[in-house]
Amino acid sequence: MKIGFWLDQSALLKPPGFAYSVGRILRRDVIKQHLDWLIVVLISLSIVMYDLTIGLVFNLLHFIFAIIHTGYEWLELGIEHSVEHLFHTSRHGSQIVTFYILLLLAVCLLHWLWKLLPTLYRHIRLFVQLAWERRKMEWEAYWLSLTLINKLKLFSTATGIIYLGFFFVT
Repeated sequence: MKIGFWLDQSALLKPPGFAYSVGRILRRDVIKQHLDWLIVVLISLSIVMYDLTIGLVFNLLHFIFAIIHTGYEWLELGIEHSVEHLFHTSRHGSQIVTFYILLLLAVCLLHWLWKLLPTLYRHIRLFVQLAWERRKMEWEAYWLSLTLINKLKLFSTATGIIYLGFFFVT
């Protein structure tokens, strides 16, 4: 078994007290190398077990929304009390100032997202294109390396798994 396939060769040249252990480098490289497969498997599982996926996603979104809302309320109350005590304003006056401060923060956040989203889109598109090309070349090389008997075994196994999948899902 080639060690270079699973592990960066330069990691073997590092001194023993180096910050990353061999196991940590091994896990990180394997996850990084097979990230596209992990995404495809998670999407496939979410399609097959859609009811469980919908429940988990909604619970996760509710939890995230509750955390964000609590943080927003904490920030709003902190700004309101700070304005009220620093500038000796009434409650209504500090609420108006707080509203405009939060409006300014929202505009700044939207501007930052406006600048970030095209770059994020380009990175995701490039990742998907490279993953597709790399996996397509790997599958083609694997298919060409198989004998006729092994091609038939692979085809019949895949057909049987798909049949059983449809049988148990529907």
